[in-house]
Amino acid sequence: MDHDILENLYHQYFNKTYRTAYLVTGDHQMAEDATQEAFLKAFANLDTLRDIEKFGSWVSVIASNYAIDLLRKKKRMIFSDNISQHADGNPGISPQESWEKTESSQEVWAALSLLEPEEREILVLKYFNELSIKEISTIIDAPPGTIKSRLYRARKKVKILLQPGNENKRQLSKVSTKF
Repeated sequence: MDHDILENLYHQYFNKTYRTAYLVTGDHQMAEDATQEAFLKAFANLDTLRDIEKFGSWVSVIASNYAIDLLRKKKRMIFSDNISQHADGNPGISPQESWEKTESSQEVWAALSLLEPEEREILVLKYFNELSIKEISTIIDAPPGTIKSRLYRARKKVKILLQPGNENKRQLSKVSTKF
């Protein structure tokens, strides 16, 4: 394939791919590694992609899978204390609204950090990459019903974690973690 086309694909989808890897790992270096590896694998296998319009989702999922592999290898999860730097800024909101949004974002990220990488992956693909159940099912190679149940359990865990004053870890043990 033409070098210019590959370069354009890289520049067009780098931020989305990096964000996906970062949301899974919570670590800048691992996210960079996963992003670079994802683009290398995607470009090497570009001839297997049937619809170039799906490239962005495809490379993001490759990055997500590689990020999970990195976490498994290192057996640790490190999340940034300043997640708000990765949120989309909106200069039209007041300082109070901005603070409330940042506070809520930090609570959500803290909850996500307690999930298993596979659970985080499902939530990231659905809500941050805005993929449909069918697309996630195809990408992860699991039936749509399985994706729906995984998504349900992951959302339930996040909801439990976000409840004020609860002993979250004890309640999480009641939610099935088997995939």
